Amino acid sequence: MEKADGLLRMDTFAYRGKNYEVPIFDDNAPPIILKASASAISLPNTSPILRCINSIWNLKEFSCPRHPISLGILNTDELNAYTKPDAVRVLDMPIKMPDCDEYRLPRTFSQFTGVIQRIIDVEHRINPQHADYYAYLTIDQRWVKPGTLQREAPCHVDGFQGARWNPKCRINHTYTVSDVLPTAYYIQPFDFSLLDECIHDFFWEMNAQVADTNEVHRWQPQPAEITLMDCYTVHRGVENTSSSPVFRTWLRLSFEERRRVFDRLGNAHNPFFDYNWTMVDRDIEQLGLCAYRTTSDPSLRVFPWQDLSGNPLPPGVPKTKPQLRKTTDESVK
Repeated sequence: MEKADGLLRMDTFAYRGKNYEVPIFDDNAPPIILKASASAISLPNTSPILRCINSIWNLKEFSCPRHPISLGILNTDELNAYTKPDAVRVLDMPIKMPDCDEYRLPRTFSQFTGVIQRIIDVEHRINPQHADYYAYLTIDQRWVKPGTLQREAPCHVDGFQGARWNPKCRINHTYTVSDVLPTAYYIQPFDFSLLDECIHDFFWEMNAQVADTNEVHRWQPQPAEITLMDCYTVHRGVENTSSSPVFRTWLRLSFEERRRVFDRLGNAHNPFFDYNWTMVDRDIEQLGLCAYRTTSDPSLRVFPWQDLSGNPLPPGVPKTKPQLRKTTDESVK
């Protein structure tokens, strides 16, 4: 692959059996600067996602089903740019800092400026306190093999505030778009009133409650549809059910309040902001949490990289998938 504009190299490292490639950007290549402009998009005025923007984390909000808000579908020119191959993978890199209205993008990601501009135009319209937020960019583009997911994970939310966050913070909200294999969302209430954030893995309980409904509340946006969700919007990636590999481009832009510094090893550094965070190896499995329902289907209470007994899978072995349906009837959506 030819080196991308503004990219110096890719650094690689690993911990706890996970391998990471982190892009190192050239700070001598001027960044792309984006600023919000007026947006005329029509948004639902009854959405709980809009109601809760800038609110403090409240576990009871999971009882209110969340339907992602559509920002529309990429047009032909936007989609052609967005899906251009050889995009550099980046994980949770800040492209906006609190108290700054500029979005600074390494030139490596020029093909995504149209999508990101659409997102920030909406963000500044719906969030009067946007100055208090980081914007973290994730881009993942690769071939997805048959029977696999691009991003292996249980049912989950972005921005869950567990025991580490005390007092609780203002909540996350996130924009995503995928050209194929759109994310599955679960538009149903979730009850976590009996769980303890210091003891229980809430994502495994999300698996269990989705399985209780036989995944009947599953909903997917259209391909290339930009959507907005918040930290109470339960979702999961979907498998490639075809017999051939599928080339997928996926983008996420997450907005987190100023206390929520994303300092995990594997996250990329943006040289166009002055910051020096100490990066740490932090993942949910190191917390030693357990399933609330200890007799549920074993596939619902292990990580994808574990077998049904919770032991690490050998390299090359297919990932463990949560059994979210009691039937294989594909009419269940």
